Amino acid sequence: MKKFLIIIFVLILAGAGFYFLKDKIGGGNIGGKEAFCTPEQRNVDACAKIYKPVCATVNIQCIKAPCEPIKQTFGNSCEACRNSLVNSYIEGECEGN
Repeated sequence: MKKFLIIIFVLILAGAGFYFLKDKIGGGNIGGKEAFCTPEQRNVDACAKIYKPVCATVNIQCIKAPCEPIKQTFGNSCEACRNSLVNSYIEGECEGN
């Protein structure tokens, strides 16, 4: 009985770990690695017109807090980081877009 409880506990911990980790890997886009926008990316004058989509986390502005960020697909990482409300992105389109 003790071994059974230990196995259940380990499975619960593993499930909870994935639940919290999924935001770091793009809300379910398994294998994507989160990249953070750098000051250099934010201060470019123009972006190349290369289509390499990214799924960015956009911190929306709202009147009444709390406001959850949304996921939005941008044409490339340059376009995403030029948006001042974007902090990070992963490669590939957002799920559901």
